[in-house]
Amino acid sequence: MRRFHFITICLMAASAVLADTNELERLRGEYVAARKAYMDARRAAGLTNAAPRVRSSATTFTKKQQLFFRNRRICVSRDTSTIPGSVITTWYRNGRPDTLAPSVVTNILHGIAGHVQSNPLQDRLAALNGRVTELLERATSAEARAERLDRLRDWLVEQRDKALLPTTKAIYQAIIDKLDERLEGN
Repeated sequence: MRRFHFITICLMAASAVLADTNELERLRGEYVAARKAYMDARRAAGLTNAAPRVRSSATTFTKKQQLFFRNRRICVSRDTSTIPGSVITTWYRNGRPDTLAPSVVTNILHGIAGHVQSNPLQDRLAALNGRVTELLERATSAEARAERLDRLRDWLVEQRDKALLPTTKAIYQAIIDKLDERLEGN
């Protein structure tokens, strides 16, 4: 893209040498209009996410503001692992270790008493985690119960087949039928 701009500017300059300055201004205006139409068409087609350029006046800072920004103190690192229970901060001014104030400061961490702060999202997440755990336990217990009922049914069928008297077989069959109704109901 930069080559395109460079070539266009060179062609405009070459044509300006051959033509008068009014011609150069006309060509420059045509170039700006063509470039604007091209970028507007790209934005309309969704090929770029760049917002239209808005020319703004350059922000200038007063000498006092420039001095403030140049001399401000910036924390460049915090270390909590070198000395457990402490925070070591390193401060720079003008891109070098600070000379006006201590450049390395060690703060000892202290426990405080008070109410633990959390946000609503954390609270909701904790409640949902508890609910999921409860549902998983219930599902596991339901699977275990179904497995126990299947083993009971198998045992009842086995006992029915072993029974010698027809009344005993009928009793086992009645229990198996009730158990099957119960299993199909769930």
